[in-house]
Amino acid sequence: MKKNFIMNVSYQFLCICLPFIVTPYISRIFGAEGIGVFSYNMTVASYFGLFVILGLNNYGNREIAMNKEEINRLSSLFVNIYIMQVLAGILVLSVYGWYCVSIAKTTVSCVFGVYLLSYLFDINWFFFGMEEFKITVIRNTVIKLCTTVLILTFIREKDDLIIYVWITVVSYLLTQLSIWPFLKGRIRLVKPSWKEIKRHIAPNFILFIPVLGVSLYNMMDKVMIGIISSSVEVGYYESADKLKAIPIMFVTALGTVALPRISYLNSKSKESEMERVFSNSVTLINFVMTSICFGIMAVCSEFVPVFFGEGFEKSIDVLYFLLPSCFFVGIGNVMKTQFLIPKKRDGIYIQSIFIGAGLNLVINAVMIPRLGAVGAAIATLFTEIVVCGYQVIRISSDVQVMKYVMKDGYMYVIGMIMFLAVKGIHLPIALELLNVMTKIFIGGVVYVALLAVIQQAKGRKGIGK
Repeated sequence: MKKNFIMNVSYQFLCICLPFIVTPYISRIFGAEGIGVFSYNMTVASYFGLFVILGLNNYGNREIAMNKEEINRLSSLFVNIYIMQVLAGILVLSVYGWYCVSIAKTTVSCVFGVYLLSYLFDINWFFFGMEEFKITVIRNTVIKLCTTVLILTFIREKDDLIIYVWITVVSYLLTQLSIWPFLKGRIRLVKPSWKEIKRHIAPNFILFIPVLGVSLYNMMDKVMIGIISSSVEVGYYESADKLKAIPIMFVTALGTVALPRISYLNSKSKESEMERVFSNSVTLINFVMTSICFGIMAVCSEFVPVFFGEGFEKSIDVLYFLLPSCFFVGIGNVMKTQFLIPKKRDGIYIQSIFIGAGLNLVINAVMIPRLGAVGAAIATLFTEIVVCGYQVIRISSDVQVMKYVMKDGYMYVIGMIMFLAVKGIHLPIALELLNVMTKIFIGGVVYVALLAVIQQAKGRKGIGK
């Protein structure tokens, strides 16, 4: 699990680093409005894509992990689950075609149909369940690097937006197609069974319900901003969301490798090992969130203008609400991937998501007309607090989540001290980029130094006992 986590973090880190090259470039070419148009249409296509993949990233992952040692069972699972995915994909593509012709009526939305098509070939859930992450990481890395080169080569002016869209959607399609050759030797071709296909529909839809609920406040934010407010406001939100993705990449990487591992351990009734993984995961999340989230908030006032260029200043205010939500996203992800789904306590997960989704829609409807992108960020923060809180309360008789969180409470104190220290610094450096980098370095030194002091003090206390 440690090796897979490091590999996934490395890949997620690449996913963050490449936008650091591309985002400042395209932000200055397309501006907030162009970024908003791109983000809005991609979000809509992604929402349709949810109905293709359904709950397979959780259900397929779990089922494959629990049966990976039996080749015949594994082959039957893959074939029948994938046929279900194809049938859903054909139906969704038909509906999206109607949407493009009858409602959207734009070239950009039509081109994103290629992006939607890529969902039809997405079988990452199989390899994640097999705990084979090296294949997907290497493949994705190569394609993302090629995509970055193409963007920097062919995107030159504001009218190149459609070229940017084509490069993006084709890269996603190639990413999914390129993994298929690696199925050879891992499964055997078996005849699909309608009875087996139907057997997977109900449990898959059960795990799709929370995915749909999460989408209401992770994806619908941008859609609602675009409908209620403007494309420019979507651009502000999208830009802030790119920085939020930095701490979230660790959450994603951890959840991706933890779910199949915990599902496997659960099938073998290894409770003590499951508890150890849970405890270590909470500590990792606390460390990442307190260091990175507080760090970004400390320098975002200087960083946003340098990174995105002029005209994105409102993204700073959005970040002050989006980044704190990461704390609750992280703990919630640990509960989801390491307790609720492996233990098949899907009901609690579903209930929490729909409570949050309903709250998010209401707050969005009230706040977006008044505050635009900032209103959507406020809605996201309150939603994540409620979702995480509900899950903590519901599983408190089985897992004392707050005990694991509070044992690392000093990290939150360190993070706040680092934030205040960096915010209070006013450097006489004319070069803005150097100013930002210096503040980041100072913040890192403060955090690591305080963490080392506390860890040393805890070690001495342990020796004294």
